[in-house]
This record gives sequence, C-alpha cells and structure tokens, in this order.
Amino acid sequence: MLRKEAVDIAFIQETHFRHLHIPHVHSKQFPFWYHAAYSSASRGVSIGIGKNVPFQMIAKMADPDGRYLLLKGKVLNLTVTLANLYAPNRHQTRWLKRMLENLRVFSEGLLIIGGDFNLVFDAEIDTTTVSRSVSLGGLRQLRMTLSDLGMSDVWRLLHPGNRDYTFHSKVHNSYQRLDYFFYQ
Repeated sequence: MLRKEAVDIAFIQETHFRHLHIPHVHSKQFPFWYHAAYSSASRGVSIGIGKNVPFQMIAKMADPDGRYLLLKGKVLNLTVTLANLYAPNRHQTRWLKRMLENLRVFSEGLLIIGGDFNLVFDAEIDTTTVSRSVSLGGLRQLRMTLSDLGMSDVWRLLHPGNRDYTFHSKVHNSYQRLDYFFYQ
C-alpha cells in the first residue's frame, strides 16, 4: 500500500510490537524504520523513511510506553522534526497538550506531527454523532497550543468543509476523524 500511494515517509500507530520483539523490516522502498514499543503487544508507533528521502537523524526520543516517537534530522539542508503520536483513549487533551509542550523543547526546524489523536477536533464535521467524548475547554486549550506552535491541520486546509472519517465504531454505529497530520 505504501508503494501504491507513493508514500515517502510513513507514520504507523498500533504496531503492537514488544520492546524485545521488534521485527526487522526488509524493504527496498523503506530501508529505514524507527520504533517506539511497549512491554506488551499493545500500542506502538513507527516511522518509516523511504529510499528517496535523504534523512540524516540527529536525535530520537522513543516513549517506553509506545505512545510517541520523535525524530529530529536533516533532509538535505532542512532541519525537520517528525512526531508520531498515539494518544490514549482517556484524557487525550491533557496528554496531547503535554506532548506539544515536550515538542516545543525537542523540535527544531520544520515540525510535522501525525497520528491517532483519539479525539474529534470539530464535532460539526468530523463525526456522525453529536455526543462529545472530551470537554470543550480541553479542546479549546489544545487548539490554542497548536495555534501557538503555528501548526495547521493539513487535511482540513485542503478539504475545508468535507466530511471524511478514519474510524468506524460498530458499537456506536458512528464514524469519526481521529487521525491527523499537522505541520508548521
């Protein structure tokens, strides 16, 4: 699928790798893989760098709980920070706000944040249900922190009013957009 979609950098969540059992990925298309794994086969995030991206890593921060992976490096003469986040199902706004504060310190150059945030930023167009799983105050603070960092929701910029979803709940018979990419 990565080849079919002409992907150069892949952000993957819920890899379910264990700390001591991370498989070696043999891929000509993606020769470089970085991981953050948990002690059990749950959670986990990975970033794959494609063969056409001349990425030179400067620093890496991998969460021992498998919730985030931060890479700082150079692509040609441009410094970039890649952040792959997998937010918990509860207290998402608090966790994400703390992660964004950590990114303020770690990041350098162009910042790209992607991942499964496990929340809906705009209940009007990013879900088919009306109920809210997070507080409006928490969402407001999270939006403000993203704005302070100069972050923009890539998909929403390209599709301002469109409805498209990344998750379907059979239990609640609802669709939600929980996966995001932000750039600075």
